[in-house]
Amino acid sequence: MNNSETSLADSQELHRLAALYGVEGYLFEIVSPRFARTGTLPPYDFFAIVIWKSNRTKTKIVAGLASTSKTVEALMREVSAASELEPKVNALLQVPGIGLAMASAILTVCHPDEFTVLDYRAWDTLRLSDVPGLPSRYPATTSEYLQYCLACKHLAQRVDLSLRDLDRALWARSWESDLLVLTDGMR
Repeated sequence: MNNSETSLADSQELHRLAALYGVEGYLFEIVSPRFARTGTLPPYDFFAIVIWKSNRTKTKIVAGLASTSKTVEALMREVSAASELEPKVNALLQVPGIGLAMASAILTVCHPDEFTVLDYRAWDTLRLSDVPGLPSRYPATTSEYLQYCLACKHLAQRVDLSLRDLDRALWARSWESDLLVLTDGMR
């Protein structure tokens, strides 16, 4: 019986679904440790990351994987086996449909101490704050993304946050700024 056929009267199933509702918690509390143990991801976990980052790209990534004749498991074993950061990023970028931002999300879940999510909100927050070590433009290459990660790592260490918490704080600063602009003068 698959999960959609499991009775909602089943307490265990409802607890599982409640945990899944907080997808970020699921990704970092369950998927990340599972990847650390197994060195790969099943398609369910891989696409949970994809949908978390950008739901609209999932069908492009399914097609991209099919065009490379790679399974999710094989791709993620390749990522896991790479001993340096650059080949981990580049292994993902070889799949049509996976760009740098998506690769960053997948890598952040799988290696949360090494990678951080690349998105415009976090980038703008850092750029406007003159954070040292940032690339001169929004990262468009693997080396620029790795430079971005390094600048974020240094900032996270300086302010005593994990990379993940720094990313959340940067995103929240941008979100709050947009909200304040929207609601200014509504009092």
